[in-house]
Amino acid sequence: MEIVRCIEDFPELNGCVATIGSFDGIHRGHQALIRKCISEANAREVSSVIITFHPHPQLLLRESDRRPIRLLSGIDERVYLIEKYAPVDILLVLDFNQGFSTMNADEFAEQVLEDALGVQHMVIGYDHCFGHNREGNVEWLKQRGDLKGYGISIVGPINNEDIPVSSMLIRDHIQSDRLDLANAMLGHAYTLFGTVVHGEQRGQSLNFPTANVEPHVANKLLPNRGVYLSRMKTDNFSSFGMCNVGIRPTFKNGEEITIEVNLFNIPEGNEDLYEEEVILEFLQKLRDEKKFSSVDDLIEQLENDKKTCIAIIENYRDV
Repeated sequence: MEIVRCIEDFPELNGCVATIGSFDGIHRGHQALIRKCISEANAREVSSVIITFHPHPQLLLRESDRRPIRLLSGIDERVYLIEKYAPVDILLVLDFNQGFSTMNADEFAEQVLEDALGVQHMVIGYDHCFGHNREGNVEWLKQRGDLKGYGISIVGPINNEDIPVSSMLIRDHIQSDRLDLANAMLGHAYTLFGTVVHGEQRGQSLNFPTANVEPHVANKLLPNRGVYLSRMKTDNFSSFGMCNVGIRPTFKNGEEITIEVNLFNIPEGNEDLYEEEVILEFLQKLRDEKKFSSVDDLIEQLENDKKTCIAIIENYRDV
């Protein structure tokens, strides 16, 4: 998959099939949209193209009196998930800045879709809108395509148990402690990119050494405080583990959330993970974070948590 980060660098093509969106999370609806784009491109023997934006448009457009949006995926996570679940020929990442945000639908269609990409066909989600004030909706694009000579395919909604999949609903599920429902809508485990950083090494003294993971995206939506069956992937290995998201209340009362992962299977020679960039997947929540009356009680609970994780790992080997 070729990644293009500037419209001026977009290659000259003999037409393409394109789809457009923020694609936060690359959930099942996004995957269906992208696969339709790929199939339409293959049928025409042209390139398949995803147009997406960085930063997420809502980070710029959201009104100041509303809470900042928490992202399901930063741009690097989006690239990874697209390559894994629905790889296209070209991913075009447009810089969503103040000037770009004022571009109306006509300007966007002319300058990006038609002049730069030369689209032969567009694939669009049933509820997608683009351009200033969201004026470029499905009906608008169908009329534009009829005028300019390219067709439109509309995809969706994609349902999970009769409920349309959406990034907003997935965020609600994660924030409401329904990771299982969020993962079902995503069609994959909720994923975080991060770097292993130095911690207080308290886990080592408990015989549960941990890798402390700092997210790459400052406004990443984190699962609620608690203990999770997780899987960490590095360039060299993949290992299941148990992950604690929280403030470690047994030892201190603080506000800073940390992400600590006790890995079950680190290959020999890979023990030093500091400064490693990792992919962390949240598979299942085991329990809420709690404060223990003694270190011995905490260790006993960690041993039980590990037994629980090992008992359910088989459910996730193919996920």
